[in-house]
Parts: sequence; structure tokens; C-alpha cells
Amino acid sequence: MSHSEKIVAVIPAYNEAKTINAVVRGLLPHVTEVVVIDDCSKDATSEEAHTAGATVIRHEHNQGYDQTLNDGFTEAVRRGADIIITFDADGEHDANDVPRIVAPILAGRADMVAGQRPRILHIAEKIFAVYTAARYGLKDPLCGLKAYRRSVYDSIGFFDSVSSIGTELMLRGVKKGYRLALVPIALHTRVGNSSRFYAQSVRANLKILRAMQRILFI
Repeated sequence: MSHSEKIVAVIPAYNEAKTINAVVRGLLPHVTEVVVIDDCSKDATSEEAHTAGATVIRHEHNQGYDQTLNDGFTEAVRRGADIIITFDADGEHDANDVPRIVAPILAGRADMVAGQRPRILHIAEKIFAVYTAARYGLKDPLCGLKAYRRSVYDSIGFFDSVSSIGTELMLRGVKKGYRLALVPIALHTRVGNSSRFYAQSVRANLKILRAMQRILFI
């Protein structure tokens, strides 16, 4: 990295021992620090993340995706981050996309950047995306690869308060007038089992629709 901005990657993780080591190692050349929030995993997620070079915060009780990200952002700010990115622990994201994700912020063209996956497979995600595209210009709200200028988080004061599956900060940011950029990203096949979020497809779709309902009046 040739710039002076401190970039901190926040990774929420639950039972990702098979992938988290490689994910952290792939990210480190592109960011200043990696913070992994282990949401009370039953495997060696914390150990693997620490070995790879991440700062690890472990929940003693499972608190869910949104609280995990809240704690990750709190730690990133405490560590002096100028830019905070979110990144999935399951190996689906490509770390080589990170420079393109942060580029609009570094260039002063955007305050927030959302990754755009090449495909959205689940029906509830598509419905959510239609709504956020029409209202906020955000075409893939549930993509886990996003970037934020620190000032966006500071002005709002939290990452998520309504269990919005990681979308509230960006949507509130758009509403407050912060500039949003969209960047296409790669999507790899997940190593090992399918995502725990979609292990029960009907339940996952219902969770997404409930999250969309919660953000209707943001």
C-alpha cells in the first residue's frame, strides 16, 4: 500500500476454521490490519485467525451477525481506522478486489463502496435488492464486501441497530447524503460446506424479508 490511510478489515466469523487462515493471509497485503470477531465458534476459528496475523475478539456467547459487525467496527475505530471494510470469512470473496473497493474512497469520489456480486441466487435477496436499488441506489445490499470512510460510522454512531443483515449503516449513510459507489467483484465457490446462513433456505429467505421490513422506515 502506497497511501497513508489506515484500512482495517472486519471479518465476522462463526465456525470458519477451514477458511479463515487463508482469508486473513490474503487480506493482509491489501489492508493495514485485520480484525476477526469470532462469534463463539465451536471449532478453531480463533486460533487459525490469530495464527494468520489477525487481531481476534471472541464472543463468549453467540450474538449474531449484526452484533458481531458492531463489535468489529468498534474495535476498528479504537485502532484508528480511516477506512473500514467488511469481508466474509468463508472464502467466497477475493482479496484482490479490495484495492478496487477502497479506490473510490481514496480518490475522494465516494464515502461508501458496495461490492456487486456477479449473481444473486436467492429470491428474498432479489426482492431486497429491488427495493434498495429503487430507494437508495444500492443494487446488491447483502453483499458482505463493503467499504466505509470512518466519518460515516462516526456520524451515525453504530453499525446496525435493527438486525438488518449488515445493511443499516450504508442505507443510513445514503440517506444522510454520503456518496455511494458500486464496484463489481468476483465470487468464489466456498471451501467446504455451504454457507450456514443458507443451510435452511426457507428460514434464510424469511430472515432476509424480516430485515427488509425493519429498514423500511430508516
